[in-house]
Parts: sequence; C-alpha cells; structure tokens
Amino acid sequence: SIQSLENGLRNLVNLTTLKLDFHECRHLTSIQSLENGLRPLVNLINLEITLNKCDEITSTQPLENALQSFSTLTTLKLGFFIGGIIQDLKNTLQFVVNLTTLTLDFTSCWQIASIQSLENCLQPLVNLTTLTLDFTSCNITSIQPLENCLQPLVNLTTLTLDFSVCDKLTSIQPLENCLQPLVNLTT
Repeated sequence: SIQSLENGLRNLVNLTTLKLDFHECRHLTSIQSLENGLRPLVNLINLEITLNKCDEITSTQPLENALQSFSTLTTLKLGFFIGGIIQDLKNTLQFVVNLTTLTLDFTSCWQIASIQSLENCLQPLVNLTTLTLDFTSCNITSIQPLENCLQPLVNLTTLTLDFSVCDKLTSIQPLENCLQPLVNLTT
C-alpha cells in the first residue's frame, strides 16, 4: 500500500518537482492514495510517475483525477504497464494543456497492439516542444496513427520515437508523412 505516501505529500504544497518510481512493484494493486497525495501539490511544474511492470494496477483513474489540479505542469513523464492505458490517456492529458515536455513510456506493455487512441490524446497539447513515445517490446503492428497524432504538434523541436523490439511492426513508411509538418524539429 502507498497510503503513507498520501500523508507524506499532503503538506508539500510548495513542491515544484516530484519523481515517484514504482517500477516492478508487482504487488501494488491501487494508486488511489496517489490521487489524494498529489491533489494539494498545485505548484508542481515537473512530475514523473513510473508504474512499469506494476501488473496488479488496472486503473489510472486516480492519476487522471489528480492531474485535474495541475494547470502549472510543464513537464510530465509517465511510465505504464497497463493494457488499456492509451484509451484512458485522453482523459488524463486533457487537463495538462500547458505541457511543453511529455514522455509516455509503455516499455514491455505487450498488451498494446494499436496506437490508434493516441491520436486523440496528443492533439490538445499544442504547446509541446519535446515528445518522447517509447513502445519498446510492445505488440504494435502499425504506426499509421502517428500521422494524425503528430500533425497538430507544430511546436515540437525534439521528438523521440522508440519502437525497439516491436517485432510485429511491418512498416515504418508512415513516418514520412508524420514528420513532414514538423518543420521546427531540431532533434
């Protein structure tokens, strides 16, 4: 349980940077306490939460609820190991439209076979200058949805796409169309 984390975070209202790494906490079943602990941290600018290989967590709803308070957040890094998470991200990211840096790490999330839902998640984030999408060891078969996903992000200067060990991916041809509108890219 991460109940004690809720109590520990509650009084840190001036905190601007927070990194919480629960990587491979395989018996962690809920992040409900995280919602209550994060809500008072309205001055957060940088937030990193890693839940990779937390096999028992089935919902990110508490994280979605907590992020509603973070209008000042400019940097967000999220690591997941939850199959349906891409569909849920639209609800999560709609509240953090001032983000300039976003990292979504789905490493070894073998349940992900499609990135279609990502399109609706990223479109409102027009202030992004840095985007990292890591799908290492996922079962993705097509990157076609990236075309519509990246087009609105014309302010991007840095883009990192990692499809390492995506052995079901058959073509990278859609990348050509994805990258053409991103004229500000430098890296």
